[in-house]
Amino acid sequence: MSIEAQNLNVYIKDNHILKDVNIRLPEKQITCIIGPSGCGKSTLLRTFNRLIDSTEGVKIEGKVLVDGQDIIHSGAEITELRRKIGLVSQRPCPLPMSIFGNVAYGCRINRMFKKRKQLIYHVQKNLRDVGLLDEIKGRMHTPAARLSIGQQQRLCLARSLAVQPEYILADEATSALDPISSKTVEDLFVSLKERYTIIMVTHTLRQALRIADNVVFMYLGQVIEAGPAQQVFNHPQEELTQKYLAGAFS
Repeated sequence: MSIEAQNLNVYIKDNHILKDVNIRLPEKQITCIIGPSGCGKSTLLRTFNRLIDSTEGVKIEGKVLVDGQDIIHSGAEITELRRKIGLVSQRPCPLPMSIFGNVAYGCRINRMFKKRKQLIYHVQKNLRDVGLLDEIKGRMHTPAARLSIGQQQRLCLARSLAVQPEYILADEATSALDPISSKTVEDLFVSLKERYTIIMVTHTLRQALRIADNVVFMYLGQVIEAGPAQQVFNHPQEELTQKYLAGAFS
């Protein structure tokens, strides 16, 4: 299982956003995509599950291979693709329904369980996996909007996990959280990499230093350097990478 970009170029109207991106992301690891604001990190992430398609004036050239299938030109079924590649966005977006309903939503849409008992067990398991089940005892059927922001983000992660994806995309998933909630979500990602390939955009270099197994450094739409985190952070090969890590620009 892998995600690979080959000669990937993305244009939005007259702007060339991603420029000849060629990377292969290792499975069952946390890959952090780092770089200054506006360098194309989120655009790259949104291309991996075709969310970029909703952007007006978008044009994509090159290939994105998911498990060997070109999802750009092969007529890939988008609903199935987005089930396979879950997304946790910058700000939590719980559905306007109960906590239970949020986690069960994708399971119902995909008709994953015939018996309600199976669905209940599955919902509870995923809430337990993100550390929420004990925190919401007796409140399973209360509105998700009543949870704290940190709890809402973990609920959204549980919702993504419930449809049994193979990959998790996280777009600055902790940037809106307090330090304690942020650390909780980071720890969750570290524990989940045993089962999922996690690709995380982060604007916080310290976060990437803490949790990344693999790093992709981007600048002005290009991948400048990519590789194992220890190699990129301790022995960067490119001058731009060295300057970014030294704090010369952000």
